[in-house]
Amino acid sequence: MTTYEGAARRDWLTARPAPQHAALLRTVARVASSLPPRRPKLWTYQYAFSLLGTASFFACFFYLTTTLPREMTDQGFNLFEVGLVVGGYAAIPIMLRPFIGRWSDGGHRILQMRLALFAFIASFVLMIFTDNLWALFALRCVQGIGMAAYPTSAGSLVAELVPPIRRGEGLGFFGLSTSFAQTLAPVGGGAIAVFAGFDGVLILGAVTAAVSLVVTVFQREPPRPSAPPPPVSLKALIPARAVFPMLVFLSVTLGFSVAAAFLEPLADQPHRNLGFVALFFMFSGVGAMLSRPMAGRLSDRVGRVPVIIPGLIATCGGMVLVAQSETALMLWVAGLLTGIGMGGAHTGLLAMAVDRVSSTQRGGATATFQLAWDVGGFASFLIGIVGAFFSVEMIFWLAALGALVALAGLLLGRVMGWTRSAPPAIEPLAAGAVAGGG
Repeated sequence: MTTYEGAARRDWLTARPAPQHAALLRTVARVASSLPPRRPKLWTYQYAFSLLGTASFFACFFYLTTTLPREMTDQGFNLFEVGLVVGGYAAIPIMLRPFIGRWSDGGHRILQMRLALFAFIASFVLMIFTDNLWALFALRCVQGIGMAAYPTSAGSLVAELVPPIRRGEGLGFFGLSTSFAQTLAPVGGGAIAVFAGFDGVLILGAVTAAVSLVVTVFQREPPRPSAPPPPVSLKALIPARAVFPMLVFLSVTLGFSVAAAFLEPLADQPHRNLGFVALFFMFSGVGAMLSRPMAGRLSDRVGRVPVIIPGLIATCGGMVLVAQSETALMLWVAGLLTGIGMGGAHTGLLAMAVDRVSSTQRGGATATFQLAWDVGGFASFLIGIVGAFFSVEMIFWLAALGALVALAGLLLGRVMGWTRSAPPAIEPLAAGAVAGGG
């Protein structure tokens, strides 16, 4: 082989193909960079157990949604007394939730969930043996302890389990477990009340709480944070950056709470034929089940606020339609609309609350956000006083007005920067969190 032939062959093997290889590699790199990154795994056994336990727990609560007001009305209690027992107990969770959130961040979630379930089992059993107003109120306060401990701890647990970049989606399915219970439990409780009376509903609630207690056996506590918790203070118990999402969500919980307390008295009016009012909550649950998964994924991709706005509008429309409902069909449509609003607003706002705090404050953020349920329930009791002096329709008109006020507050918060996620120095994997920010 001559020197020229050897050089030509080396050029054919090396020099000439090199630009082609480089171009191919650049093309592959461009294609790979355009592909979305592989998302971290969401569905684990621990995540699934959390959803299952949450669904069974909330079923206990929703069994009483229509059956307790109806039982009290049949026993001759007035509107004020019904509101006291159904919604007045919420003062207990208001005081407890911040401490529950702090203890959750300290690694006591599973223990608190079990204590909550024991409280529910005991209260259901004891309610069988009493029809006294103050005894019922005291037992509802025991349930208020459970309503503070379980949802706060379970929400904090799920916030730890889901990857930050899929937080909206993960919390959406967590809310879906609540909606599933909301869809079936009021109807199931109402059906049991027809065939077995209110005592049958209480026995069913105790059994369901026991099932949820069994589920906790298979759940595991996430590792505790290495950093010690901050000293006890109002700032440590209630993270300031989670307060704004809670205040916006308060309008949604207010609407649901007044429906739970005063839908039966509304249906008793002679010019209305609303049928089996428990179906309102079934359709509300269906609406939430339809909206939550979509709302979760959209909030991860386009932001929290664009998902929350339609939710608040739908909630307002649902409350207006309830106030005007004269037929069962109108009430069902109102329930569906309210559920769609609940699903969208809850999913986006809960994710926003967790987005806005550090990784060591997720329990506190969950507790602060869920204070909206307690304040909404207690406010429904106060609004019931308005209904006693004016009309029960006025209660639902006020709930609709609350949703409009919250919508205006959300838009103002967007301008003021109150919907932004935590900065990268605070939130790990901030790129994923910011992608879902307001």
